[in-house]
Amino acid sequence: MRPLPSRRAVVAGLVAATAVGCTSRQTGAPPSPLDEKLPAPRAAVHPDDDGRSGTRVLQVLAHPDDDLYFMNPEVQQSLDDNDAVVSVYVNCGESGGRNKVPGGPPPRPDVAAYAGARRQGLRQAYALMATGDARAPWTSMATVLPGGLPVETSILDGHEGVQLVFLGVRQRGPGGRARRQGLPHLWADPDAVTATLVSTGSPVTAPHPVTRRSLIDALVHLLDLHEPTLVRMMDTDPDRQVHDAHHRVHHDQPGYSDHPDHTATALFTQAALAEHLKRRKGAPCAVVSYRGYFNERWPHNLPRRTVSGKVTVLNTYGGTPEGCDFVAGCGDYDVGRNRSRSTGWVQRTSHRHPTAAPRVRLDADGRLTAFAVLSGQAAMWQEEGRDGGTWSRARLLGGDGLLPGLTASLGKDGRWQLYAERIAELGAKARHNRREIVTTTQQRAGGPFGAWVSLGNPEHDPEHGRRVGTPVVATAGDGTTWLFVRNWAKGVSCRRRGTDGRWSAWQDLGGAEVQEGLCAVTDGAGRVHVFGSGRGTVHHWRQEHAKGPVTFAATGLPAPADPPTALLCSDGSLLLAYRAAGSAEPLAHRLPAGARAWRPVRTGLVARGYGALALHAERGGGVLLAARNNAGGTSLATLGTDDVPRWSTVTGTVVGAAALAADASGRTVLARVAPDATLQTVFVPGLTSA
Repeated sequence: MRPLPSRRAVVAGLVAATAVGCTSRQTGAPPSPLDEKLPAPRAAVHPDDDGRSGTRVLQVLAHPDDDLYFMNPEVQQSLDDNDAVVSVYVNCGESGGRNKVPGGPPPRPDVAAYAGARRQGLRQAYALMATGDARAPWTSMATVLPGGLPVETSILDGHEGVQLVFLGVRQRGPGGRARRQGLPHLWADPDAVTATLVSTGSPVTAPHPVTRRSLIDALVHLLDLHEPTLVRMMDTDPDRQVHDAHHRVHHDQPGYSDHPDHTATALFTQAALAEHLKRRKGAPCAVVSYRGYFNERWPHNLPRRTVSGKVTVLNTYGGTPEGCDFVAGCGDYDVGRNRSRSTGWVQRTSHRHPTAAPRVRLDADGRLTAFAVLSGQAAMWQEEGRDGGTWSRARLLGGDGLLPGLTASLGKDGRWQLYAERIAELGAKARHNRREIVTTTQQRAGGPFGAWVSLGNPEHDPEHGRRVGTPVVATAGDGTTWLFVRNWAKGVSCRRRGTDGRWSAWQDLGGAEVQEGLCAVTDGAGRVHVFGSGRGTVHHWRQEHAKGPVTFAATGLPAPADPPTALLCSDGSLLLAYRAAGSAEPLAHRLPAGARAWRPVRTGLVARGYGALALHAERGGGVLLAARNNAGGTSLATLGTDDVPRWSTVTGTVVGAAALAADASGRTVLARVAPDATLQTVFVPGLTSA
């Protein structure tokens, strides 16, 4: 990895790119009255050490506050870890220009002032997250990107790695016209032209035209400048959504569950990222995409403490006009005073690819091998020897355009086969915006991988096909490989490959709607099972016998918040674990071999974090459970023994989810992709695997 530039060097790079540079000191206003305190604010970092963790995060948002609603608590975790964090806001979010104070009279519309007040609210929120003081000062400057686009960059004084970059693209055209002037139209029409909005209080003093090409170029430049190790972005392919009396349209786009600006910004980000990665010379990067309004459609998945932390930051972003010393206003007033709770967005944080974790298991020669997606390609790591502890560098295996998350399967002949979802095309028109499921196979055990081959998409309409999910696979006792994906209708589709190597056509399994994030497992009798989290229970599809079809089977299990994880235990039973809807507490249930009724397994664990869990069988009959925790690290507990389960913690922030495996000596290994895009592993002390 290239040496990490100092925050001053990054700032110098920005200034060097300007045709005209000017700075203005801006300080935040007093925070709004809060009835909740930010959980565990980080201690002040010495300026000489600030941002020197080795991780560089760049996140691209449509509106000011998208990061606070949809990416937090992970933004807070990056700041706590002393990472360099650059947040890029594509449009002004000026909407109708009314910065309404709750309980006050309707204000007159002023789009420039509202846009400026929202920027000030963000400075207050980031100052609070980074220093614990919402009033910490910032320096804002106008910079001109190589294509001529003037942008506002705000840098937190004494914390030069904390930067907010405002591109300033108008959300609406003159007279409030959004349809022909906004980001969705700019993405869909290469000939469209919009403009930036000059926000009140900004050092940028003149508007500038913006085209599809110039916006992509601006994002490419910022990616090249900062060369992030972790890119955060919104969801390019939001869920299908029926809008009716029970499901409000709100700001959704027609037929889908997210704001059209979120989707367009994600598409622009993805296009820029693809160009950046083609010429990137440094180490690879990790990518995480976040759902938006999806959060209000599915059960809440955050512990109360985490929700309170998000609300506190949003209260600070919302601010108050009382004592405000910034000309545009001091926040998005209607968001403060805990009003963010009413949206249904703060109670959940959802990754678009929630089961993205390193796939780790023993190779045919007894070495642990891991796979993940970095820089849009499959990455492979191997232990240097069977004694464990030392790993190779990441080897990229191609598959350009892969989305986060993949599945790895090891055949009886010792060859690996990988499955993933790929962006096949990312064009302006719907027919040129396609996704596909792809696979690659090792040519021989321990040898190179062959070309990536398309397995198609269960949906014929490209617009529908964008909504498919990450594939999972399981091999039945008769040697048939079953591949499952979530489809456009939120159900499950599958293909199967026979022992002759031929693939069947896609089949919709029917049954019920599930979240993204399937898991598949083969039981002791060679039967394949697949699970997905519905709104009120975990849904289950299974084979009655190893050569039979996969059909729906009701479970009657309690409602889940996040994707389930399944494990075949040594006694032939299946163990299923997931987080409870609303509380996020871990739940576990066991299905004995040959039975149809699930039995609860005692956990008694308090809620820690969110997202998919990991399971691993240990000697003595216990099962180790790993969970992403409130701080972004990993908490571990052992289930199924006479001892009461208790959490223990392994530090180190996780990108996506963590994984568990056993090395050749039977030692349990915890593996994670870190925010610096490296694979990190640690032996779990005192545990050996079955």
